[in-house]
Amino acid sequence: MWKNWTSWRSAILRLSPIKWSACLLALLGWQGAACALDVYVLDMNSSKSSFSDSHTQKLVTAALEASSAKYGPYEFRVAPLRMERDRLLQEMLKGELVNLSGQVTSQEWEQKLIPIRIPIDKGISCYRISLIDSRNQDLFSAARTLEQLKSMTLGAGRQWSLTGTYKQAGFHVVEGTTSAGLHSMLAAGRFQHFPRAIDEAIYEQAAYVPNFPTLSVERSFALYVPSPRYFFLGGGQRRLAQRLEYGLQQLIADGRFDHLFHESYDGLIEKAGLRKRRIFHIDNPLLSPQTPLSNKAYWYRVPAQGE
Repeated sequence: MWKNWTSWRSAILRLSPIKWSACLLALLGWQGAACALDVYVLDMNSSKSSFSDSHTQKLVTAALEASSAKYGPYEFRVAPLRMERDRLLQEMLKGELVNLSGQVTSQEWEQKLIPIRIPIDKGISCYRISLIDSRNQDLFSAARTLEQLKSMTLGAGRQWSLTGTYKQAGFHVVEGTTSAGLHSMLAAGRFQHFPRAIDEAIYEQAAYVPNFPTLSVERSFALYVPSPRYFFLGGGQRRLAQRLEYGLQQLIADGRFDHLFHESYDGLIEKAGLRKRRIFHIDNPLLSPQTPLSNKAYWYRVPAQGE
């Protein structure tokens, strides 16, 4: 088929990393397995904490294992690249360097990629707690209404899903480009609070406090914005999406989905003190009508005090 080693080698090097595994199996003579192999490459997103990644990886692995009897062998790995959301979307559309991502949903991502509309973390990412300068804690503790909270400046990423929602809700939003840049802006007093998912807030406070000694996790309130984190498949790979969704449904049916969630998040929920916080609910008009809000099995609800 190939005239010489050089032409064969050149053709192989032009393959995307996701196609390498199937090619390798074919070289070893396992053509049947190569055709059946499903290859998933998850992004290493710079805004996720290692804790969140750990839960995501465990969930993907469990779902793919649960689907093996029906769909056959698979390969799962994490891409060794960190990308901001805009670039990640472009790479996901190509489906070469990366084809799987767990992200807070947006209209653009649902339209351009293949969403699996099962909240990865049972919607715990809908709860947002803020990073602040600890010297401002009394100011936030005194905010008893959502309108009072809206009078305080909020930092958010220019390309993030919730930024438009905050603006539509009437918050004064100061935009930044990256998470690191927003932390620098918070330290410089450019805005007063930086809402994050609970795992992000706890992880980032520990990571950035050496350079910003008064950085703390605000203690009195949480925002609740319907904004599920889904798995998205790129590159038009519908079989991979169908397989992963099937596996997730198997985990939900046998209880492992909930088990993985509680194993990963119960400690953080307690550390964040969600039960003790005032929770301000914010509508999300940008949410797709296909969001499965009525399926209670998909969502975690913070118990009220005393429950």
